[in-house]
Amino acid sequence: MVKYVVTGATGGLGSQVFKYLVELVPSSDIVVSLYNPAGATEEIKRSGAEIRRGDYGDPASLDQAFAGAEKLLLISYPSIAHELRVRHHKNAIDAAKRAGIKHLYYTSLAFASDSVAEVMLAHLDTEKYLKASGLTYTILREGIYSESYPLYFGFYDPAEGKDEVIVPHADGPIAWVGREDLGEGTAKIMGGFENETRLLSGSRTITLKEIANKISSLLGRDIRLIVATEGDYVKANVGKHGARGEEEFLRKWATTYKALERGELDVVDPLLQQILGRELRPFEDTLKAMLGLHGSVMEQYAK
Repeated sequence: MVKYVVTGATGGLGSQVFKYLVELVPSSDIVVSLYNPAGATEEIKRSGAEIRRGDYGDPASLDQAFAGAEKLLLISYPSIAHELRVRHHKNAIDAAKRAGIKHLYYTSLAFASDSVAEVMLAHLDTEKYLKASGLTYTILREGIYSESYPLYFGFYDPAEGKDEVIVPHADGPIAWVGREDLGEGTAKIMGGFENETRLLSGSRTITLKEIANKISSLLGRDIRLIVATEGDYVKANVGKHGARGEEEFLRKWATTYKALERGELDVVDPLLQQILGRELRPFEDTLKAMLGLHGSVMEQYAK
């Protein structure tokens, strides 16, 4: 019997991994580690999986959450705050060593190994720390979620009625992939790929300009992508609700578009499709489903 620990199982990716993992192994072999166990979803509660408290910011809680397990899925902390993110990840890796975890799976991101994107830097620091930890690891560079497109597409909100979408620096191709496909693929990978770094991407790339054209067709409006200066991008967004209205966040997020200019997300890897044994969900399907339902995406990631 192999015991699995799944972190982040109430989040966008973690919930999908959990959904498919319970189809592959008995729920009695799964521990769900949550910083707030009271927030467990009905799906988790009904599954029969054990729920334990595990807070990345509280190493002692992680010792208890990981105890007795052999495989750990470490879902990355959802924030662009570099130092906080790395500290939380190191806490989890150190706790995994103390608990005797035999294989740690870490969900990184699909940017390049020499990325200029601020959002990737904490992942790279975590990857380096994990490789030096002595643990058997698998680093999964998860593709850019189709569901997160508004974050990249100038925080687009059709309800605002604006027809111009402003991004800084450059446009570029992105190999978008749906979270459910990533979740299923990640669950199925948790049986091998020792000491490897693998990319789970979509099967084709789509630029932001192409997204503008697709939205225009779907909404019957002329949505125009404007590639502007960083200053104009900041000016267009400062004061909006949440972190996306804060200049510090906007300056950091602007580095994402420098990464697009370098082609960092213009990479298609067949691995995910091979693992699933089927075609991946088209980006267009997610786009149609999300138009008008995207607000929570910005709240989840823009912080």
